[in-house]
Amino acid sequence: MLHRDIYWLGKQWAVTGYGIQAVSNKHEMRFDVPATDIWGADLDAPMRDLPWFDAADFAEALAVARQRAQENPRTFQPPMSDER
Repeated sequence: MLHRDIYWLGKQWAVTGYGIQAVSNKHEMRFDVPATDIWGADLDAPMRDLPWFDAADFAEALAVARQRAQENPRTFQPPMSDER
C-alpha cells in the first residue's frame, strides 16, 4: 500500500510522503526509496538489470521527489504504523 499522501504518480513509481515507492505491491517495498535517501547516487543500481524496471519513470519520480524536497521539505512525513 502506498503512503496516504501521493504527490506524483507515474506508470511504475510514485512520489509519496514516504519518498519514492513502487506502485505495484508485488515488490513488497524492496525497492522503495525513503525520502532521507533521495539525494544518494545510483539509487536505481539494484534495479537496472531487472526486466520490469522502467528507468525513465524512476528518473522522473526521482526528479519530482528532489524538487519537492527543495521546495517544501515538510512534504515527506514518516508513515503511520499501518502504511509504508
